[in-house]
Amino acid sequence: MSRDKIKHGRSKHISNYGGVGSLIETTDNSIIIETFDNWGYSDLNEKLVHYIIKDDRLLQRLKNRFPNLKHLVTIPTDRDSFLHQVRPKASYFPKWFYCSNPKCNRLATYDEWLKRWLVSGKKRDFFNPPKCSNKDCKENHLEQIRFVLTCNNGHIHDLPWGFWNNRLTSDRTNELESEDENKNEKQNGPQLDYSKRCCDQQDLIYKISRENTELSGIWIECKSCKKKANLKGIFNFEQKCNGKKYWLGQINGKFHKEECDLRLQPSVTVKLKTSNSVYYANTLSSLFIPDFQIDLPFEQRERVERFISKGKTNEEIIEKLYEDDDVPRELTRTYIENDGSGYIPEELYRKVEYDYFLEKDQPDNKQIKFSVIDCSIHINGFSKLVKIDKLKKTTVQTSFTRNEPIDLDSILQDPDEYDKNYNVLRQSVSKNNFDTKTLPALESYGEGILFVMDKEKLEQWEKQQEVIERTEKIKSNATNADWKSHQIVAKTLTPRKVLIHTISHLLMKELEYVCGYPVSSLSERLFVSETMHGLLISAFDGTDGYLGGLSNLCKDLDNLRNIIESAIYRATDCSSDPICIESEGQGVGQLNLSACHSCTLIPETSCELSNLYLDRNLIINKNYGYFKTSN
Repeated sequence: MSRDKIKHGRSKHISNYGGVGSLIETTDNSIIIETFDNWGYSDLNEKLVHYIIKDDRLLQRLKNRFPNLKHLVTIPTDRDSFLHQVRPKASYFPKWFYCSNPKCNRLATYDEWLKRWLVSGKKRDFFNPPKCSNKDCKENHLEQIRFVLTCNNGHIHDLPWGFWNNRLTSDRTNELESEDENKNEKQNGPQLDYSKRCCDQQDLIYKISRENTELSGIWIECKSCKKKANLKGIFNFEQKCNGKKYWLGQINGKFHKEECDLRLQPSVTVKLKTSNSVYYANTLSSLFIPDFQIDLPFEQRERVERFISKGKTNEEIIEKLYEDDDVPRELTRTYIENDGSGYIPEELYRKVEYDYFLEKDQPDNKQIKFSVIDCSIHINGFSKLVKIDKLKKTTVQTSFTRNEPIDLDSILQDPDEYDKNYNVLRQSVSKNNFDTKTLPALESYGEGILFVMDKEKLEQWEKQQEVIERTEKIKSNATNADWKSHQIVAKTLTPRKVLIHTISHLLMKELEYVCGYPVSSLSERLFVSETMHGLLISAFDGTDGYLGGLSNLCKDLDNLRNIIESAIYRATDCSSDPICIESEGQGVGQLNLSACHSCTLIPETSCELSNLYLDRNLIINKNYGYFKTSN
């Protein structure tokens, strides 16, 4: 398998759509990212400190689900790969390739193509990306099959292409459909005969018709026996999951495999490899708070871990570090006893960040810099702004799911509680599962503005009957949503959350119009509860809003007020009106009301809630809108 260095940005390794177990499209083919256990961290020893991300507050929270967790390790850069030979590993997936040369069209697995390449006398080093060894093809680059099978338990595998042209007599996928047939009824997929191959000399080809653009225009044929079958009905195909875990790499030339839980069958579905539902990363993010960090250097932390492994008591370790390294006893004790404080819901975790920025003074710590500004007189609807000139965020991947995402509060839940809500299994990003000592993370530095709503005005506004009814409409739509995560989030949905989320989107879109920051360079972080009523818009290193462009808007409150008022005014008109403004439900699961791509939606990489739970009517409506008197 190809294990070459991945040639794309680090951010794709930990994001909403990328990470361990994900399929990432490269310029050549798609690859599946292998577990970070294979990236080379275990060979570093004392050099591991170069990759450690220090955020003890986040580490403590994660220990509820990962009791043995010791370190968060950063994604290596190209320079790191050169110095320490630490780099992300991946292998090609899907494993089936075909030659696009019309005179060849051969279809085979990666291993078969490699074998033919070596037999022809060519060097393995030149097989990346995979190429056809046929002389007439002149080393034509191979194309990957576009279809994969995914399972609710998190597995992914290829379709049985070696048996695709070998159908049972019960197969009816190519029979003509009656015009009167009920199209809403699920059709049966291809029925394959797995007892044997189509012939002893099987030599498959993959052909695509130039005239027929449907699935029936793509077929697999054996050159030896001429037996063939097209791809019609492929999305209705069903089979038992084989439990393959390609992201864990190989042992003795074979990929990891486990028995798949039969009670979740039939949960294996065919998807295009580029489909969003193939992979959902379960990530948690944390803003760095100096007050919650333990000032114990890496070397002393490693000594503590070695003493623990040797059976030393806590008091012996504390005295040893005090005598040898003059480490204060309380500091060592705090580190040893920092073993997690139980399950911490996302709301409570963010409350610490929210209170810190609003109630604390600027710390001496150089990793964070902020100041609070009273804007109640200058900007209608807002009470305070927090100008954050330096901000540090850590994003860690804990696990992933396929077919369906999960909500933030379920990421660290205990199995018993989690299983009550979901039929999709969380797959760990480590070979050691939830006993891992390290997790992959991404450290970002940036800046932002924390907007705090006017509490008195907000509390009066959210009591209006029209406002409550519109929020209940979204919650009602969520009860019929296909995904459990939508139903779970909607249960706790409030008018305040819909309002603040919608304002966040409108402000980011306005910053693009007025200031020139692409929305994709900005991100939101919502602080919403009975005691929180704010939103953070931030930009991190490598984006256009970074290096002062965003936080400096707070220096001119009149200009910032004009930006906010312009965003509100722009929200009054949508190119899809009156359809959008009068909508009773649109978007995924009908979870948006007056919000569409023309007026409110932003790139999903910038949104925390997948562009859902939005309604600009709550902002601009002349009768009950939050800013109804602002213009």
